[in-house]
Amino acid sequence: MYPVELITPQGEILKGIIHKDGYFEERDVKAEFIATPSFFNAHAHLLDSVAKDIPRIDLVKAVGEFKFKALSSTSDDEIKECVGNSVEVAKKSGTTAILNFTEMGVRGYNIIKDFEVLALTRPSNLEEAEILIEKSFGFGMSSVRDHDYTFLEELREIAKRHGKIFAIHAGEKDDDDVEKALALEPELLVHMNMAGEKNLKRAMDMEIPIVSCIRSNAFFGLLNLKNYKILSEYDLWLLGTDNAMVCSPSMLEEMHFASYLLGKDFEIFRACIRGFEIFGLTPMLVLFNKRNNLYKCKNPLFGIVRRAEAVDVEAVIYGCTF
Repeated sequence: MYPVELITPQGEILKGIIHKDGYFEERDVKAEFIATPSFFNAHAHLLDSVAKDIPRIDLVKAVGEFKFKALSSTSDDEIKECVGNSVEVAKKSGTTAILNFTEMGVRGYNIIKDFEVLALTRPSNLEEAEILIEKSFGFGMSSVRDHDYTFLEELREIAKRHGKIFAIHAGEKDDDDVEKALALEPELLVHMNMAGEKNLKRAMDMEIPIVSCIRSNAFFGLLNLKNYKILSEYDLWLLGTDNAMVCSPSMLEEMHFASYLLGKDFEIFRACIRGFEIFGLTPMLVLFNKRNNLYKCKNPLFGIVRRAEAVDVEAVIYGCTF
């Protein structure tokens, strides 16, 4: 049994006992642990775990040259080994769901399929799309700038026909690709940090979930606090870690960085768990010990959002309901 302070998805702090089967019993106890729902990484690129030594170059060169050069020159077995390492890093920091944008069509899917991730695939033609839509969580496309727009419309229809997710990057470096992305009515938008306020609010009015990847934006010089603060009040705001070549897939690290910049601790916490609600999945329970970074921490929510690390994770428990 674990005497805990339990942080519920609504931010309520409850004291009690968590039994080893995950059952929570409310009691007045001296808590030795902090318990939270596990974390949902709403946007990752795990294949580029093979390219961790990226130089300080702009976004276009980083993805178009450095990343894909590394992928094309690396064997599937080596990529798979690196992806496995990244998945393990995520798990050890309490992340139990990763929405992975998986490039390289069927080849990329075959690399990622054996890992416990939600694979959004990126087909290069309609034949490949029909194969991948049956196997994957849906499609995850880069900016409309990178694709024939008619092809994107066709992928949108294929995903809709199969009841799968169509997600797309937009508004990462400017507003120019946002309107065409919105016209596709995606189930998920990635970034929108540099979207104009009009298009950002339009996306919110359309009730499209939006993922921010704040550490990645910082690396590429694309931070926009104004948009993040607008999004922090949005009921469908999510956080992700983006490219593994830039950031670790730890949602704890993403939370810390977001907290330092925005000072919106509860909203940030919610953004790291609400993917389970949006996509109809069930979180697990993460137990953090109070021996290390959380020692003498009086506000459990602040402690988790601002300072908890993988070393503080005592266990991940299946079966707890919130």
